[in-house]
Amino acid sequence: MKRAQLALLAPLLLAGCQRDDEAAPPAPSPNATLAAATPTAGATPDLAKCPAREPIEEGMRQRTAPIAVPPSLGKVMASGMDNFALTTQAGTTICVDASWLETIRNPTLSTDGRFAAFDWDGYEAFGHVIVDRAGKGEVTDTGVAPVASPSGKLLAAADLGEAGFCALNAFAVWRIEPDRMREVAKQEDVPQAYDWRIEKWAGETCVELSSVPWESFTAETSGPREPYRAREGKGWQLEPGRCSDA
Repeated sequence: MKRAQLALLAPLLLAGCQRDDEAAPPAPSPNATLAAATPTAGATPDLAKCPAREPIEEGMRQRTAPIAVPPSLGKVMASGMDNFALTTQAGTTICVDASWLETIRNPTLSTDGRFAAFDWDGYEAFGHVIVDRAGKGEVTDTGVAPVASPSGKLLAAADLGEAGFCALNAFAVWRIEPDRMREVAKQEDVPQAYDWRIEKWAGETCVELSSVPWESFTAETSGPREPYRAREGKGWQLEPGRCSDA
């Protein structure tokens, strides 16, 4: 199944993709110096402009009606059985494939209206979609809610699992530009470990992560965590150590 990842009942049961609903990082928002485009007056999302989606296999979708549009996105989003339609800041429509989604959670709209974001759940799958409403509009699934750098100009996410079925299935970094959210690094081949997560940004040029080595994992305990870092000067590639050690 496209962009699917194995569902987890508890984070210590399997070597799967990370998920923490109670402590999810806040949805990204652009830096305050990035000027927002002025929306076309009266523009509304047009579902008729969204493409037809592939038929859903029996049992892959339980809902029988469109997912309700949350109040926080009510002014920019419309919902059908197979698509979400959102307006761009220029007044055009951008579409998100919702055909196999069951629910969405934690919907947010950035304070300047540029970014719409939500977690989604589907059949044995979940992820985190960010819709950049700047320019022509862009849809990015970061797998989990990304963590923003202090300036808000950079986002990082670690959505990794041994089975390879995560929405992102990588560690990635994006840069917020005036008209797009540009991926600047993506690393899929990472050290074998369990429960990758981002700990914090150390300034704008280094992000700290941690994971549990496979040899330290047992059914009773997750074992000690090992520090990793990703530095801009090293192409944002994961390496052992903390940013302060560089």
